[in-house]
Amino acid sequence: MPFLFFIRFTIFETDNYSELRRMKNYLKKREEYRKMGNGYYHLSTDGWKEGNIFNSVAQFAYGMILIGLISIRYSLVIYDFTLMPNHIHIVLSGRGVDAVDAFLYLKKKLNARLVADRCKPLPEDYGFNLKPIMNEEQMMDNIMYLDRNHYEKQFAALGGYPWGSGYLNYSILGLMIDGKRADEFSERELARMTESRDTTIPGHWKFHPTLGLLPSSFVDTRLVNRLFKGPKDYNTRIVKEYEAFVSIARTIEEEIVFDEQEIRDIISIVLKRDFNGKRLSLLDNDSKGKLAVTLSTQYDIPAEAIAHELKMTVHIVNQFLRSKDYGKKHGRYPKVQKRPFLCGQITSG
Repeated sequence: MPFLFFIRFTIFETDNYSELRRMKNYLKKREEYRKMGNGYYHLSTDGWKEGNIFNSVAQFAYGMILIGLISIRYSLVIYDFTLMPNHIHIVLSGRGVDAVDAFLYLKKKLNARLVADRCKPLPEDYGFNLKPIMNEEQMMDNIMYLDRNHYEKQFAALGGYPWGSGYLNYSILGLMIDGKRADEFSERELARMTESRDTTIPGHWKFHPTLGLLPSSFVDTRLVNRLFKGPKDYNTRIVKEYEAFVSIARTIEEEIVFDEQEIRDIISIVLKRDFNGKRLSLLDNDSKGKLAVTLSTQYDIPAEAIAHELKMTVHIVNQFLRSKDYGKKHGRYPKVQKRPFLCGQITSG
């Protein structure tokens, strides 16, 4: 009996320590973010593995309203955002301290709605990442990542996801979605819809009966129009800029999964770039080893998928990945110089 008690006690202590450590890390990151100055950021909330933040159309619509509210409550300029079932992405500009307070407000309001709807509440240590965006290429990469997210998760076609602002970019139909102006509602009606009585709602903001607050009311879409050459450039990059997606996913600690067709497309790109356009079937084993390492280190493609496409065993692929002659020597590509921008430049438009 004492032995069994010891085992149960140890397990309890281990779980408790793990929770305390997560909370400590969350609070530490939060305070570090508060010290960040005025700039451009990608705010991404944790991917909640034990439940969903948004479980219904009504909850998604409320999330759309909250994104608008934080833009005026905390003086944030929002350039793009997307609400996924278990996490949120926002590309914004503002001060670090305001971004932190905006997240805390979102968390409080979303949690209250989850409890009211008898859904599982968010854990106390539910956190977020706030990553600086340092240049125009990074800004384009982050916007593409957000607008691809629903497509990558197979929720909708590009531009066909209603819970965010991506459908506004280069979309005539997106701009035609209309709603009722805020100044046509009574103060009581606005307070009921927004569940907020201490925020002044701009009169021109428009509310849709199903979609909530329309992102055209508060999202600054001029940035996308300035950075991309046009709709063809924008859509092609979203589908084809694989390296950018991997880079952003690593930065915000998310996982990105490519399907078979995308992996084959990536292989074609790498063959053209690094192997003078040779066909895969003509590569010798040495070249296949270099290709396997590139696919793993630059695109985070798992060994099993690499083995399937290169017609090799997983064991051999793993040997290449662990090899000093391949994994360390051939695993990276030269860094590209990025064009920096000043804070005022990116909002011109």
